[in-house]
Parts: sequence; C-alpha cells; structure tokens
Amino acid sequence: MIAKPLSRTLVALTAAAAAAVFSACSSAATTSTTPVISVPSIFTTLDGPGGSPTTFNGLSNTNTIAGFTTNNGINSNFTRSSSGTFTPLNLGDPAGSANAVNNLGTVVGVANGNAFMLSGGKQTTLTPPGSSASVAFGINDLGTIVGQYTSGATSPGFVYANGTFTTINVPTAMQVFVQGINNNGLAIGFYSPDGTHQHGFTYNTKNQQLTLLPDPSTSRITTANPLVLTQFLGLNDYSEAVGYYQTQDGSQYGFVFNLATNVYSFVDDPNAAPVKGVQITQITGVSNTAQVTGFFIDANGVQHGFFATPAN
Repeated sequence: MIAKPLSRTLVALTAAAAAAVFSACSSAATTSTTPVISVPSIFTTLDGPGGSPTTFNGLSNTNTIAGFTTNNGINSNFTRSSSGTFTPLNLGDPAGSANAVNNLGTVVGVANGNAFMLSGGKQTTLTPPGSSASVAFGINDLGTIVGQYTSGATSPGFVYANGTFTTINVPTAMQVFVQGINNNGLAIGFYSPDGTHQHGFTYNTKNQQLTLLPDPSTSRITTANPLVLTQFLGLNDYSEAVGYYQTQDGSQYGFVFNLATNVYSFVDDPNAAPVKGVQITQITGVSNTAQVTGFFIDANGVQHGFFATPAN
C-alpha cells in the first residue's frame, strides 16, 4: 500500500519530540537573471464548482489551478484558468485527485492507485518499474513529471522524462515525496526518516545533486509545541519555493522559501482561523509571476481554496 501523501490533504499529526533540523547545503538551483521573488499579500478565496471543502493542489505558470472539491467522499476534479473558467476532469475514480497542471494544460495526479497524465482528453497511467502503487505530484512546462511510488517495503520518489523513470532516494529516508519540478530541471519535495517527521530537499536532474533544506524556526515552534514536519510542495524558475510546516498541536502554517538565500517568509491566508486551537494554511503552488495557490480552514471549520498575489 502506498504511503499516504501528507501534502495537499488536511493532516493532523502529533509527535513526542521536535524534528531534527538539517543544515542546508549549497543550492544547486539554476536561477534567472530577473528574479521575481516576492511574498504574496493579496488573497482571494475561491471554491470549486462543488463548493466546500475545496482543495487547490497546483498552479501553472499561466496561473491555471488544478484541484478538486469533495462531496460525500467523492472528489470532483477540475482546472481553473486565470480568467476564472472551470473545466471539469473525469479521472475514472471517485477518490482520484488532480495534483498539478502545466502551461500546455497537461494534468497529473492519481487515480485508481496509480499516477496518471491527462493530455488532450487522453488519460495515461504512469507505472514506475516494479511499483505496486504510485502518485504524480508535479509537472513542468517541458512535460517532466515527478511523484512517488511504492515497491515492496520502499517508497522512493521518481522523475519521469522522455519515457524514462528515474528513482529518487534520500539517505536514511523511509519515504520520499517529489512534489514539483521547474523548467530548469530542479525538483523539490520532502522526505521522512521515521514515518512521522519530514524535511525538505531539492534534486537537480541535470547533475543529480541532492540538497537538504533547512527546517523553519519561528515563535510558533516551542519546546511545548515543537516542529513535526516541513513540506515543500512547489517551486518556480526563480528559486522561489512554497509549502507549509506543522507543529505538534496539528496546526499548519504556510511559507515562501528563497532557495538562493535559504530565507523563509511565513504567509497564512488572512481568513485562516483556529478551530479547537488548530489553524491551517497550506501553500501548494507558485507560478513564475509569484502568484501562489493553496487552501485554508476558516473559523467555521470549512476548507476553502485561495489564490494570492504580491501587492506590487
């Protein structure tokens, strides 16, 4: 059975101790000479055609969103264009999910326990060699796909390009989740050394360099409420990555991370509110124009999607 992907779904974990903090190695990212790194501050709440709960999973560089709404345990998947047009997706699985979309409108995700690619109305199952289950999390504009698969007792990540699967492992990791890949060939994700705690990494597909990323340090992380996990869920071509971190009380807080400087900026949807002491914002995607998407839980305990942009 595939290890359940903790990103892009609401998760409340507890742990007895804080996660270990990894020192960052030098960045292997290829960056543009005109970086647009900026922190989003203008948030718009958006729900899918089926209403709430809405999960926004990914964002293309043309600011098209991939996601789904859930009703009675059935996911209604869609893409939403930058003009606001929703296009329904039939994945052939009521539990399937659309996880990412690129500039060409190719969608990737999981359906019937396997990763898929949906392009031009044709859905293709992606099966890493030796896998019993798989899930695709990201795709760049060149058609390179990343994700995770299960083979026996192992759960490594994968990169799929030009018809070839490449397995991605992190030393000491029990599970590896490759979540996104930019047009420079830099992949990003997170891994777990013990099945509970999680930490970020990048993988340069051009030179096979693996770089461990530092965990965040904020006033919300305390001895009484330690850090449990850090999930990096997406990145653009300008060294800007996004995701969230979770503390022991189950709260999840969004962030933007500059891969070039190893600097975090912490960003929550302004409508996110504690429910029984637990607050949720996940940032799941970022475009080359610094727009981001994700979802949050409001004061009534309802999950909504959002789209956010910098003020300038």
